[in-house]
Amino acid sequence: MKKDNLIEYIKKASVNSVLLAIMLVYFVVITLNGGTTDVETLVRFGALFPPLVKEYGQYYRLISSIFIHIGIMHLFFNSYALYIFGTQIERVMGHKKYILFFLLTGLGGNLLTYIFSYETISAGASGSLFGMFGAFLYLIRRHPEMVTPEGKKSILQLLVINIAITLLVPNISATAHFGGLIAGYLLSYGFIK
Repeated sequence: MKKDNLIEYIKKASVNSVLLAIMLVYFVVITLNGGTTDVETLVRFGALFPPLVKEYGQYYRLISSIFIHIGIMHLFFNSYALYIFGTQIERVMGHKKYILFFLLTGLGGNLLTYIFSYETISAGASGSLFGMFGAFLYLIRRHPEMVTPEGKKSILQLLVINIAITLLVPNISATAHFGGLIAGYLLSYGFIK
């Protein structure tokens, strides 16, 4: 591939694809350096552990943990959801707004986890993914012409299923999910025109 073609390809690549690539590469790096289910390794690579944020000022964990996944199934499900929903939200928002939205909704979920789940280790893009649910809820409520009736039905069904899973399955960070959902809905007022 020629240099000009590579630069053009990079310009056209979606932010969503880049986010997926970062998560995959980070997963491989962590796997090769102790494993993605090993607590010490997760903490070493930037998982959210609130005492380290508060006592040692490691605020980067509020963002780095978004890109870390605990086990292959966690990575698979979050990546698949990001591929499906992120692509659509990026089209609505545009590249620059979407990357900021992704990070801020993940941060919103992590801040709620920091406040209410102080002794818990947390990682994953779930806060950002629930932020996308928040964006879809905003579209359904404020711009219903942008969502087909089938799309509305599917989104609402998926949201109910995901909330049920969040509440019923142990070791899922409900605070990250609900924090991302709330942040996504509220941020959509400024991010979606």
